Parts: sequence; C-alpha cells; structure tokens
Amino acid sequence: MRCFIAIELPEHVKSKIFHEFQTLKDKNLFGGKFVEKENLHLTLRFLGNLTKEKIEKISKKMREINFNGFRCMIGRSGFFDNEKRIRVIWIETISKSLEQLEKKISERLPEYPPESGKFSPHITVARVEYINDRKGLIENIKNVHLKNLNFDVDEFILMKSELTREGARHKVLERFEFNQFP
Repeated sequence: MRCFIAIELPEHVKSKIFHEFQTLKDKNLFGGKFVEKENLHLTLRFLGNLTKEKIEKISKKMREINFNGFRCMIGRSGFFDNEKRIRVIWIETISKSLEQLEKKISERLPEYPPESGKFSPHITVARVEYINDRKGLIENIKNVHLKNLNFDVDEFILMKSELTREGARHKVLERFEFNQFP
C-alpha cells in the first residue's frame, strides 16, 4: 500500500483553497492535475509502498509521539522547482509546532527520510504537466492570498493512497490524537 503521514485540513480550509485555485484553473494558464478538494492535506512524511507488517510497526512508533495540539496558518502560494520548470503549485503552511512534530516523526522513522531532504510544510494544490502562459501563471500564483486562514491541529494521520481511473483516493488507516491545547 502506498502510504504517508499527514495532517487533514478542516473543511473550511479545503473549500477556501479549492475555490481560490478554481479561479486559476479557469484561466487555462497550464495543463495538469489539480488535487481534488477532498484530497487536500499537508504531508508530513511520504512512506512509499508498505506491507501490513511495516504499517503496524510505523503505527506503533507514531502512537508513542507525545505532542500538544497547535494552531497552523496558511501562508503564501508558490511552486516547485523554479520559474523555468514549474512542476508543483503549493500553499505554504506556517507553524513552529509543525516543524517540531515533523522532527519527532523523523526521529522515530529515520529509515524514511524526507523526499527533498528538508521539510518544507505545504499543501500541494496542482501538478503541472505543461504551461500555456508562463508569465501569467507565475503572476497569478504569486497573487493568491488566503489571508487570515488558520486552523487548529489536534491530530495527525496515517493514510493510504489508492490510484484509480478517477485519480487518487485517500483513506485514513489510523489517527494519532494530540494532548490538549496548551
């Protein structure tokens, strides 16, 4: 099973992000795949294809994490790799606690290092296959502003991703609840 550790987003955050980027989609500045509203999430660690035995071992390690709930803020929008080669459009998530949580996960799962080497908290919004208007795309991405969009985080989850003809379908395998808010 293709698995990852993530934070689910509240419905109001998913709706706002989806609505904001639907406007971008309608401008036809690029071709690619937008993440479906119900699949928007914040990945803490991609784990790859796992057996049931590995999933149980990871779950056990994640249950050991002792952490307090925290508040997360939505930041600016941007893209990976760079302006010449845009592959992914994303929204930044900001919270010192988020980085501390990721560090605790890293300590317990050293065999699953971050994909890009350094944790960069973000929500993937779209994967770009080709660009129709590079200048317009860059300008529009930089002008996406989701001000005052915050949410509380009181758990993280282990998810599996199933690829279907209709696209990826995510299913929660286990929830790991935090302590109360400080």
